[in-house]
Amino acid sequence: MLFGVPLHPLLVHAPIGLLLFATLLLFFSLKWVQLKLFALITLFTGLLAGVAAYLSGDETKDYARSTFNATRAAIEDHEHFALYSLIAFGISFVLLIFNYRSNKKMLLIFSLIVAVIGSGLLAYAGHLGGQIVYK
Repeated sequence: MLFGVPLHPLLVHAPIGLLLFATLLLFFSLKWVQLKLFALITLFTGLLAGVAAYLSGDETKDYARSTFNATRAAIEDHEHFALYSLIAFGISFVLLIFNYRSNKKMLLIFSLIVAVIGSGLLAYAGHLGGQIVYK
């Protein structure tokens, strides 16, 4: 919290934008190879922002329970899916690093597939977070 304001709602939007944009960059790098470095940097930056957003969620749990009457189960589901999405994007990042060093297109395709899965998990985590606030 910063001056009584929870940081989590302020931090979550950066990784959402960066990680979804990185997924698009991975897709376009199948055709334009020069985008791979941009995708790698965007994915790394999105992962750093995602870790910051994930860690900031711990301090917001009590706030969500008291302000939004959020249940422990709803908060834990949101937290778990956020973690799953970070793991998926982390795997995509590692695959992209291996692809960057070896230039095997199959690794790039696997990285894209895992990033698409991560995007779905991220979207669902965001949906669950919205349910906590707006339900």
